[in-house]
Amino acid sequence: MTFWGTLKDGSQMLLGEPRSASLTYDRDAPADLLEAVFPADRVWEELVWVTACRQGETVFRGMVDEQNTRLTDSGITVELVCRSGEALLLDNEAPPGTIQRPTLEKLGKTLLEPLGITRAVGEAAAPGELVIEKGTSCWTVLSDFCQTLLGAQPYVDCQGVLHCEGAPERELRLGEVLSATLALAPCKRISEVRQQSFRGGYDTPYRNQAAVVERRRYGSMQSGEDPREVIARGERESFSLTVECPGLLWPLRGGKADVEVPGLGKFSGCPVRSGRALWDGNGQRTQIVLERGAVTCCG
Repeated sequence: MTFWGTLKDGSQMLLGEPRSASLTYDRDAPADLLEAVFPADRVWEELVWVTACRQGETVFRGMVDEQNTRLTDSGITVELVCRSGEALLLDNEAPPGTIQRPTLEKLGKTLLEPLGITRAVGEAAAPGELVIEKGTSCWTVLSDFCQTLLGAQPYVDCQGVLHCEGAPERELRLGEVLSATLALAPCKRISEVRQQSFRGGYDTPYRNQAAVVERRRYGSMQSGEDPREVIARGERESFSLTVECPGLLWPLRGGKADVEVPGLGKFSGCPVRSGRALWDGNGQRTQIVLERGAVTCCG
């Protein structure tokens, strides 16, 4: 892995090999996180961006949130804490106002171009108007817009392009498993959601055939939440498989994995919920939290 830093004047600085580093992905967090500690022979100039490359391919590009220099008996170290490109959208407020017949192109001119994001991928347009309240982040506006019209969570790739069509699915080849934890939380499983009808009563049932214990919920018309999603979310939260594998498995966004864990079983089509890549003096390894897929056998 090769790390480069971008200084305030735009010049590049080779950062060298870190003493330790971690790269974190969480599907529920908009931005990936890089934390790394580098040996240094002097105090570095202030860095703005950090890029991590593997075999010529960029696997992370993020803005520097923290740059901490420490002097100890063993010398100088520089700790960097960085978030991926989504951080720009999280940290900036959208200009309050109303956009008539909003499109991704209009949002791009209003929200993206002032931040240096010059390209967005995805087609989306809505009738009516989009009202942006004071204090709303650019990320919230774009995320709500994309999820409502495209059914997908946007993300910013390593080239600074905003993708609104959602991450493509990719197959992860996990190979050897160093350790694993299978966690079941049946208390999260919902047996039934009764949805409120236009008559006011909660008389439209949605059943979870996998549930044994009754855990019932009631969905109001005002919430706008799909009862099937409530049941599906409970199923996802009721199961997790955490595996640690050698090497750097990245990116994890959109990943699905087939894995065989000795003594636990074979699991297929498991979506990645979160993950963390670690590297230090002992090499590289990746910890991945998988959601329920198809359990082909257990033992």
